[in-house]
Amino acid sequence: MSKKEIFIGIIVITFITGLSGYLLAQVYKTTKPKIEEIKKIEGEKLNKEIFPEGEKFEEKEIKGIKYISVLNSNGEEIGKIFEIKTMGYGGYIYLKVGIDNDKKIKGLKIIEHNETPGLGAKITTANFLNQFIGKTKEEIYLKKDKTDGKIDAITGATISSRAVVDGVRKLLEKIENEK
Repeated sequence: MSKKEIFIGIIVITFITGLSGYLLAQVYKTTKPKIEEIKKIEGEKLNKEIFPEGEKFEEKEIKGIKYISVLNSNGEEIGKIFEIKTMGYGGYIYLKVGIDNDKKIKGLKIIEHNETPGLGAKITTANFLNQFIGKTKEEIYLKKDKTDGKIDAITGATISSRAVVDGVRKLLEKIENEK
């Protein structure tokens, strides 16, 4: 190969790489608003699943804690929804936690996780998540960790189960300490 052929090869590869990068940026620019819109719709859907009686959901922040205020048809706050992350077996677990005005869990949804399929991934099932509904901070412990705990761990996925329990309890403690 001559120096001229090598130089032409480098120019062609550089041109193709630049063109590919430009086209990829244009696709991203075009799809980003639609992706954001879909994320917003999905978020609103999760909020409504956590608080079915909520009529309006407003983003707010108090003392550095961001949350979604849940309002009824009269405009009264009936609860709050928080997004938290907690470390599980396979990485962070991202959750939405609804808390009513009596400091009881209204609902819980897993947004994202990397837990082991078939084991830790069972934290997303209704059987596991529904155990939290109506519970207070004092009741949110795994039964195997504390005698008055009310949450059953998922068999073979204690680390994942404990991560969700600890994350929810720490959120409730943080809220309690901020007031």
